[in-house]
Amino acid sequence: MIKLKVLTEEDLHRIHEATLDILESTGVWFNDSPEAVELFKKHGCTVDGYRIRIPRQVTDDCIRRLPDRDNLKLCNVMLGFSEPVSLKRGDLHVGLIGNPYYLYDHKKGARNLVESDVADNFLVLDHLENFEFNFCCCLVESSRQAGAVFADYNNTDTCLEYLRRRVAGRRIVNNKKLPIHANILHGGEANPRVQAPGAFRPLEKMELLRHAIINGADQTRQLLAQDTPLVWCNPVSPLQYHAEQVREIMQSIDEFGESCFIMISPEVMNGATGPVTLAGALAQQNAEVLAGVVLTQLYAPGTAVIYGSVGGAFDMKAGQISHGNFETSLHNTASSELADFYGLPSRVTQGITSARKTGVRAAAETASGLLTAMASGGNLVSTGLMDSTVMLSYEHMVLVNELVNQYRQFHVNTDTEHIARDVIQENAPPDHNFLSSGHTLEFMKESVYYSDFTGRSPASQEDWYDIAHEKVKEILAHTHDDDEEVRTLAGRLASVEARLNEDEATWREGKDCWWESYIQDI
Repeated sequence: MIKLKVLTEEDLHRIHEATLDILESTGVWFNDSPEAVELFKKHGCTVDGYRIRIPRQVTDDCIRRLPDRDNLKLCNVMLGFSEPVSLKRGDLHVGLIGNPYYLYDHKKGARNLVESDVADNFLVLDHLENFEFNFCCCLVESSRQAGAVFADYNNTDTCLEYLRRRVAGRRIVNNKKLPIHANILHGGEANPRVQAPGAFRPLEKMELLRHAIINGADQTRQLLAQDTPLVWCNPVSPLQYHAEQVREIMQSIDEFGESCFIMISPEVMNGATGPVTLAGALAQQNAEVLAGVVLTQLYAPGTAVIYGSVGGAFDMKAGQISHGNFETSLHNTASSELADFYGLPSRVTQGITSARKTGVRAAAETASGLLTAMASGGNLVSTGLMDSTVMLSYEHMVLVNELVNQYRQFHVNTDTEHIARDVIQENAPPDHNFLSSGHTLEFMKESVYYSDFTGRSPASQEDWYDIAHEKVKEILAHTHDDDEEVRTLAGRLASVEARLNEDEATWREGKDCWWESYIQDI
């Protein structure tokens, strides 16, 4: 696999030393968090109101208390994982993280998201084998209107209508394990930061039932048993922590113990909420992350922490962060290296374009950003969105999936079979014909990636987004090739519907294994 490093060992130590100085001299503000203040004070930190200065020794001690990342596996069901994933150094996983409110329609251009787009987005993701997680909360148009009237999501008929659409839309053509899509905003509610096991809202409960209908109870039960709690924490740059987020961290650790993951992801906008120079922005971001590391390790040594970065270049002309800039990729590449320096798993934001329509710019920014992400070894790579995380495009998601397939070719196998010395000997002149060689037949698909997006075939000469659009149309057609599968799913759905109509209380209460009572007959 191609490897990319933008920081030397000397660079990493310089940033680390600057970070320790920031924590010790400048400090970090834990506003309105008396619990945090008392904790820091108890362990020898200097307290000035809500300003906490952390001695170097305290920071170093807390870094040593972190768990071994090689033993960490994340499977947060609310984040759309379908199985546990490794967080070892270099183990990469691609997914969506963002809050899009509009979509680029390949034929009609940009439009606001509507309710049906939520399910369509799930269906497209289910067909893209390289997307392993999804925390893309679609902000549909109706939820953003003043005085909007929302559906009664606790109404059985409302939920059944949603479940019917989702089961009918099941046409999965690959072997990808299906997740339980549990990131659906209900009305005007906020996006939850604590992703706790079993904390399903009404439509998300229908997604759980859909999973059981399609996959069977055993697979659903197995996935839920592997669920790991996750807390999102986004420090306020520069150098501040929300009181609410501090309480959520402590309460979640109290409730879930060592199984809980804390993901600390500052959004340092270079030149706006942090220094414009990359090294300065990284030092500040590092101080914000390590302040959270100290908090977690003082409170509960051994708590798993994920080093997150949502930072990058700030467009002074537009007054907004620009995730498509190459400087943003550089920022996140360096963030992965800093995470590795501390032995922390990482979450980075690369391969997201600032373009507001599909085309050359969107493809180019995504291709370069995604390549740096895969080459630098970030663990959780947030990619696939447009306009710096606020626009969806199904065609663009298909293209990202394709690029990941291409980039996975970045490796050279030098074992005896691949060096092919005997094959060269056998096909030396005058019999030089590798086309008829058994070696070519055996290794051709491994050695060359074949796709409608690459090569010199007539199909590959079409525009990338036109090719992707045909794929999207196929996915969203909601058709089935297997009539027997259609009848099986319809029968299972009818059984669950009957149970839901008989018992409208159990699913609303959501206690323990509530869902199992609705799938007894399947």
